[in-house]
Amino acid sequence: MKGRVVVFKGVGKPFEIQEYEVPEPEPGAILLQITQAGICGSDLHTYRGELYQAVPEKGMVMGHEGTGLVYKLGKGVSTDSLGKTIKEGDRLMYSAIPACGRCYQCLNGNTNWCSNLFSMLKGVGEFPYFNGTYADYYYITPRQPVFRVPDELPNSVLGFINCAMGTVTEGLSRAGCKEGDYVVIQGAGGLGLNATAMAKDMGAHKVIVLDRMEPRLKLAEEFGADHTINVEEFNTPEMRKKRIMELTGGRGADVAVELVGRAELLVEGVDYLTNGGTFVEIGDIVRGKTVAFDPSTMLAGKKIMGSMMYRPGLLPVMMEMMVKNLKKRPYTKIVSNTYPLAKVNEAFKEAEWFNRQTAVSRGMLVP
Repeated sequence: MKGRVVVFKGVGKPFEIQEYEVPEPEPGAILLQITQAGICGSDLHTYRGELYQAVPEKGMVMGHEGTGLVYKLGKGVSTDSLGKTIKEGDRLMYSAIPACGRCYQCLNGNTNWCSNLFSMLKGVGEFPYFNGTYADYYYITPRQPVFRVPDELPNSVLGFINCAMGTVTEGLSRAGCKEGDYVVIQGAGGLGLNATAMAKDMGAHKVIVLDRMEPRLKLAEEFGADHTINVEEFNTPEMRKKRIMELTGGRGADVAVELVGRAELLVEGVDYLTNGGTFVEIGDIVRGKTVAFDPSTMLAGKKIMGSMMYRPGLLPVMMEMMVKNLKKRPYTKIVSNTYPLAKVNEAFKEAEWFNRQTAVSRGMLVP
């Protein structure tokens, strides 16, 4: 039996759909039948040619965010990482990080900072073939923690948990977001909406969200934003800072989170902070961008912190949080567009936001 895999062959070239034999999972591994695969911002950066200097001749397997059903269990696998029984047909959430488990960072619990992360990735046509989620199947290695999805969660809210939600939850957790905080979120796409809901659940008293698209800002309010700022209306950093200071009673933000991917927003975001506040850089994943920065602005205890992906232990915590808040937050609205796998090229054209506006807050491929 064969399954489909989406392959990226280079900038300006259409995605190719290739077929490979569906493998038997090795001992400790799991073969997942993909039901949802998200179009993440990092996938769009790859699509534009911003993340990799060169694409291998055979191309790159695409996709990391997603979820699915247990298709086949490898020998020795009968439970998830928390000891809950799993069987074929069960819904599964997995860590999207194929960490090595043996480097200094992994041994200290920071698998999202794995020193060997990229060397663990397999190429096109290499066993087990299904190395990305833009496919009919996904091969979960023995190194990747897995968790059974709670029965209460509908399928429509699962696809973004193991990337978009995990990434912002990690950043807010590392920044110490807590009861009483004022939080500013730059960007109201899939990550920003999740960050808004999570910051409120962590106890933030005020969450302020910035974006240039009014429909996204309206949706951010449904996810718990206390205030929104349209950057088309407040169109200079000075105007935006003034408004944030008004909304925080002159105090400024305890935490500011950048989710847009524009380097200049670091300088602007640090300026939003109260003394001792933390700026969390998440969106700027493309190397080579620089900004002019005055280090004296940091002397009153302000901090800049980078955050990448998440620690796998957050996955069950987030799913429990979603069960608790299903009637409170419209998680079913995060995924704005779904596409069959065969329309992956159309999906990326519609999801692209660089130098244009798009109504797609989170696109999802549904094989």
